[in-house]
Amino acid sequence: MSQQIAEIESHSLASIPALRTEIYDGWHLRFARNHTRRANSVNIMAPGTLPLEEKIDYCEAAYQQEKQPCHFRLTPLADDRIDAALASRGYGYFGETEVRLKALDAEIKPAQGPKVHSYDAESAFWRRGVATLTGQDKAKQTVFQEMLALIELEIHALAILCGKEIVACGFGVQSANLLGLFEFAVHPSFRRRGFAAHIVQHMLIKAQTAGVPHAYLQVVAENETGKAFWKQMGFKDTLYRYHYRTKS
Repeated sequence: MSQQIAEIESHSLASIPALRTEIYDGWHLRFARNHTRRANSVNIMAPGTLPLEEKIDYCEAAYQQEKQPCHFRLTPLADDRIDAALASRGYGYFGETEVRLKALDAEIKPAQGPKVHSYDAESAFWRRGVATLTGQDKAKQTVFQEMLALIELEIHALAILCGKEIVACGFGVQSANLLGLFEFAVHPSFRRRGFAAHIVQHMLIKAQTAGVPHAYLQVVAENETGKAFWKQMGFKDTLYRYHYRTKS
């Protein structure tokens, strides 16, 4: 299972790229001007050989230099000693998240609903729609645009319109083996109409047609509504969990 986790983690880092990444003895220090915690955190991809306390000191100094909080994103790839060491330094436990996996081996029937529009990821119209639905301010919109430009995998930039306004959106990143699902949002006035499910199914069918065997997503463990939705969409199994450690 560790190999599959490593593959998903590598795909995830490539799907939501930091603007700058420093690899330090198996740890990836990611910087993206505080756009999200995921893109501005230390991700442990390999154990390395340097002393643990020395490595934590290095990370703290690196993020201090960038005038950013030092977050550690801890998956099963991280040794348990890291979590304990951070806790002893006063790092709080935040953002426990489930990574759910779905095999694309059964027929996915298209859902009935409004037309799903596909955009180039460089589309300013689509990016503005995502920004509005997800609450991105101007600074985060700029970073999101820069991050999209760094993605080297196939991008699914999808939306449903009402008139000339985007009222639901979804963002997926696809490789030969994995489809990652991110940035799904629906305008409050259009919820409970199956719009998000329609976009998900559209994306899954495209991936399945291309021969992609698995899709995955990340959902916050406390988000019961989100977990129920993704279970309904066939993402029933939690492959692993991760959480953050952040200095209080």
